[in-house]
Amino acid sequence: MTEPTHYEVLSLPKSLLEESNGEQIPQIIKQAYHRALLRHHPDKAQAPSSRHQHTSTYNRSTTTATSTSNPIYTVDQIARAYTTLSTSTSRSQYDRYLLTQQNSSKPSQSTFQTGIETIDLDDLDYSESPGAGETHWYRPCRCGNEQGFAFGEDDLEEAGDLGELIVGCQDCSLWLRVCFAVVEDDDGTGEEAAAKQPG
Repeated sequence: MTEPTHYEVLSLPKSLLEESNGEQIPQIIKQAYHRALLRHHPDKAQAPSSRHQHTSTYNRSTTTATSTSNPIYTVDQIARAYTTLSTSTSRSQYDRYLLTQQNSSKPSQSTFQTGIETIDLDDLDYSESPGAGETHWYRPCRCGNEQGFAFGEDDLEEAGDLGELIVGCQDCSLWLRVCFAVVEDDDGTGEEAAAKQPG
């Protein structure tokens, strides 16, 4: 059985990092790290008998020899993956190592890839908090979570200069790229609007 890559441990598609600008990469890796910790934490993990069983071409598990649809990773594996991928220098060295391993091994079966979809802010549902007046955007994920991709005005303000926000599903490894532009109101304050085309 082959050892999973650090990208697989964090359910983080390498292509997502390659497509993102340099300022977003640390935030994306940190989000994936936190999500992996929550997903694989021993106290949070469901018993194997209660997991949904469905077939998948990606069946790697480091803790059991039986085939399951979701691999289980230890906290140590997750921490090691985060430590390696969180700095650009160690990530570059690791990418070179993976490339060397890939070139020296036989052609393998299809590789595991998680999805990333690019959409406009206008394509999302939203709700306003009563009293506070803060807007929250959300979109259902195909994993079944009705608000799997969720974020608020604070997240948009942080990414305002970039014009796009990368959001991971709260329950699975899918990602969403939300494109938007900041439009000035009459009173001079910025308001987020979907004026930037995806892509």
